[in-house]
Amino acid sequence: MIKIGEYSLFLIKIYGMSLKEEIKNRIIEIEKEGINGLKDMFNTHAAAADLDEESTLDPDDYSQQDQSRDSARSLEIRINRLKMELDSFLNLDFSPKSKVEPGALVLTDSLNFFIGISATMFDHEGKKYIGLNTEAPIYAALINSKAGDEVEFNGQRYKIKEIL
Repeated sequence: MIKIGEYSLFLIKIYGMSLKEEIKNRIIEIEKEGINGLKDMFNTHAAAADLDEESTLDPDDYSQQDQSRDSARSLEIRINRLKMELDSFLNLDFSPKSKVEPGALVLTDSLNFFIGISATMFDHEGKKYIGLNTEAPIYAALINSKAGDEVEFNGQRYKIKEIL
């Protein structure tokens, strides 16, 4: 039989994991949207680099073809890098955490961090979330912190309320 205190803790864990899953899924969605946007740009530049060789072309056409080809290559590199980062994120251990480490959702008094991937800030239920990769300078300040700790970075203080 579950006691009242244990039941409350159980509900908090379920809510926390639900929130963590929601934020993780939102980050995945944001990253996939970014990759798809870059793919669209790649397709545009790749099409512009494919000149109709049977039509009359002048030197400007060839110059634009080279620029489009270079842009397409650059976009392809970015797309592949983002795909690898997303794959790494998806392979993290998302089990409950007690300290700041990859796979942790860090809830603070101002900004909330999901550790494991760099992702743009977004709002969820009135709170701000951002994805951090382990190379972000703020991660060095947060690493191994626990609930109740205060962390300062660039003059901003973060009181860690909870780590999921």
